[in-house]
Amino acid sequence: MFRGSMIFDLDCNTGFRPKLILSLSGFGFFSLLLCSYTIGSSYLSVSGYGDWGLPGQELVTWLCLLGMVIMAVSLLGLFFSKIRCAAIAVFIGAGLMVTLSVISLKSADGIRMQGFERLSVEAAPLVAAIHAYEQEFGQPPESLKELHVNYPAGHAIKGEQLPDFEYLPGDQAITRYHGNPWVLMLETPTGPLRWDRFLYYPMQNYPSLGLGGWFEKVGEWAYVHE
Repeated sequence: MFRGSMIFDLDCNTGFRPKLILSLSGFGFFSLLLCSYTIGSSYLSVSGYGDWGLPGQELVTWLCLLGMVIMAVSLLGLFFSKIRCAAIAVFIGAGLMVTLSVISLKSADGIRMQGFERLSVEAAPLVAAIHAYEQEFGQPPESLKELHVNYPAGHAIKGEQLPDFEYLPGDQAITRYHGNPWVLMLETPTGPLRWDRFLYYPMQNYPSLGLGGWFEKVGEWAYVHE
């Protein structure tokens, strides 16, 4: 019998182990690539030298879901004796991919949230400058260019400068962002269908749900998961 036909061997006593090794090797190698990409790109995106977005993370989520589909389909193979052993091996291999994908996604989320916690501290002087302007003139500035931001001695910003926050004052902020007179916002997409955002509300009235997603408080800021 040819070595390649071993996957369809009917005798699990002699053919299952090679099938399992082949399945674990294939799915395991692919999973390690996914894990390395997910964790590495997450760290880079919030390192101060990235753009704070992670466009490829959604792809990893879809591949994880694909692994679940493969597991479900492989279960159907248990009803057919000719492919039963191969189906079990594929189920175990796909299960390994799903498990490692979930672990890497959770780890990546933790890395990102730590980065945004740091960013909320780094941006504190900017926020304070807007509040000071509003207190002095009775209204928020029309543009961030009107501000003089005082950074205290020893205030460190990883990457040497803050990202380009979008600043929305006046009616636009009041109407769209829960009555706040102004808003600081940073687009942080994690995929073509997930346009996450990092927001600062001066009124601190973050809802649980809104803006097409759910809010996670990060210091005095909030991360919106779409």
